[in-house]
Amino acid sequence: MSAARQSFSSWIGARRNNSPRDIAAWLVAPFILVVVIPANEKIASNAVFFAAHSVSPITWLAVLAVFLVALWLVLFAVLTLVRKITTPLAFDYVASILMFLTTWFLAGNLGLRLFSLGAPILGPLVGLLTAALLTQLSRRIMMGTALVIFAAVAAFFPIAMSLTVGSDASAAELTFKETDARPNIIWVISDELQYPLAFDEQGLVRKELPNLAKLQETATTYTHAYATANYTDYAVPSQLAGISDVAGEGAERMAKVRSGIGIVPSLAAKYSVVMQSPIYHFECDNTACASAGSDQDSNIFVRYLGFAKDAAAVAGRTALAPPFSNAFPSLDGKWRDFWSGGDEFGDNAEGNSVRKVIDGINRANLDNPSGPLFAFWHSIRSHAPWSVDREGKEIYPSRLPVVEGAHMVGSDEYGLYTSPELQSMERRLYANSAVDFDRQLGELLETLKSDGLFENTMIIITADHGAGITVSGDRRIGDTDQQLWTEVAHVPLLIKAPNQTTATTVSEPRSTGQIAQSVIDAALATTAKELVLAPNLGQAPKTGPVFTTVAYGGVMTPWVYSGQSEPSPWLAEDLSPPNAEHPFAIGIDAALIDAPVPAGWNELASASIDPLPGESDQQLLVVDRPTGSCAIGQHVGLVSADGIVIGSVLWEQGRQATGPTTRGWAIVPRAADYSVWCAN
Repeated sequence: MSAARQSFSSWIGARRNNSPRDIAAWLVAPFILVVVIPANEKIASNAVFFAAHSVSPITWLAVLAVFLVALWLVLFAVLTLVRKITTPLAFDYVASILMFLTTWFLAGNLGLRLFSLGAPILGPLVGLLTAALLTQLSRRIMMGTALVIFAAVAAFFPIAMSLTVGSDASAAELTFKETDARPNIIWVISDELQYPLAFDEQGLVRKELPNLAKLQETATTYTHAYATANYTDYAVPSQLAGISDVAGEGAERMAKVRSGIGIVPSLAAKYSVVMQSPIYHFECDNTACASAGSDQDSNIFVRYLGFAKDAAAVAGRTALAPPFSNAFPSLDGKWRDFWSGGDEFGDNAEGNSVRKVIDGINRANLDNPSGPLFAFWHSIRSHAPWSVDREGKEIYPSRLPVVEGAHMVGSDEYGLYTSPELQSMERRLYANSAVDFDRQLGELLETLKSDGLFENTMIIITADHGAGITVSGDRRIGDTDQQLWTEVAHVPLLIKAPNQTTATTVSEPRSTGQIAQSVIDAALATTAKELVLAPNLGQAPKTGPVFTTVAYGGVMTPWVYSGQSEPSPWLAEDLSPPNAEHPFAIGIDAALIDAPVPAGWNELASASIDPLPGESDQQLLVVDRPTGSCAIGQHVGLVSADGIVIGSVLWEQGRQATGPTTRGWAIVPRAADYSVWCAN
């Protein structure tokens, strides 16, 4: 041994811990403390996270235990092999370096999170010193097994506690009046369905939504109803928990509310419960209760694989600091499918879900024909990306981004639009989604009528919040305060009371957070005294209504409605395109359709045309052309098939058209081949 090596060995001391089993435990313990415990604290309190994956907390404890044991066994096997095939000195080097690098990374990330605002350089330095200390301790002391047991108990404790105390200590406890006359309740949330899309300026349901219009004839319409918040993971839980002032509740309370399902579990004491939602799944505890949850029909391998991936996303975002955490998907506004790249629900939420609701209702009636029914249907059909035709057939794959650099059809990567024509295209897709939601609603209403359930059923139709087609701001915030109120905060609210036969209108402001108390009243129940819900819809809200804008990171800003003007952004041609066979022929003379391409137009032979797959007769084309091939500022071109005009192509403008190529968007009847044209 060289003198330098002897000097270093004498300074750090000889390795006393030569047990691969204990050294492996030393390696696992910091991982549990830094990664598993913070992630578990976030996951443990979130009943919705488990429900959305149809995985029970108890099963998660078992899976987590198996994972940690497997990690320890792998490290144990590697270290045992190294000890057998190398010298004691080499084993010391390998074990020490592995311990040092692992703990430096973990402790450094912890330090970065603790000191990120004040002195970020302290993070890696503290991590370095911590790693050196722990590495030396692991060489000298056999206490890894004790440490890993202690860390595992700390990791499992939040889950175990959630099984006993629940995710929200103030969850609704209901006391029911004894009666045989309890009505059925159907609660429908159409995601991102704004008020001006569904209702005209007179408060009547638009003719494009005939089933909702028919229901309005025997229901109460609330013409000034407002969402509680502009993100689904705040807006829907607050509805279920009876909260009208999200910002007033505070971040800590809302974190608990967002992880629960409000009044639903207590309703199950008297009601058969059916839940069909991309986020919620309610496990019934008796045979009289039915559920149509999000993932319960998937095989167990798919469910647990999805759960493991999303748990890893939570761990990465929770435990690691930038830049390492940036490798994991954002958790904002989501319950599941974090890795898919989509918005709140990922790419996998089913837009045509009414049959599952109907199946759940049929199952509940079969199991408990004499008992009342509570059905909650959270439809994702009207949530962006809007991708269907008026028959509900998919025009293009409903993924975000639609193509690289375009969050939605016609938009840039941020979901913003650079021309009125591109906004019109997106509005027509948005209207299509509402029309298809209405079609599905019609199926549900017909089922209720044919089963003799319609008359004695409370039917609630509303939205979590609306959305705008925006130029400079997020679609859930709007370009202006007026758009925020008109298109995002203002939502449909229509309620048919049990045995109601005539239409009424309430024009005073109301909050969707008041629905829960109205449901409780209809169910002939009362809440525990310590639980104060927003008053029912027969009364004015106490503070507002207050609408809360939620920014990324959970920053909550309240806005109070005070009679602002809310003009409709909808044009008649966007609600009902004049040419049903060519509904997206935007910005061109109707006489051009089905006629030969006229003189004065140049074919863009160098343009690339990418038809996106879909099941509709309408075909989405993504066109890229040399920027200079059309006149600057030209918004609209033609699309032809065999020389016959079949529609228009809408060119991106401004900031989207500054490079060597400019993108265009067209939705036209499906054909074998396409050509695009620009005016001279």
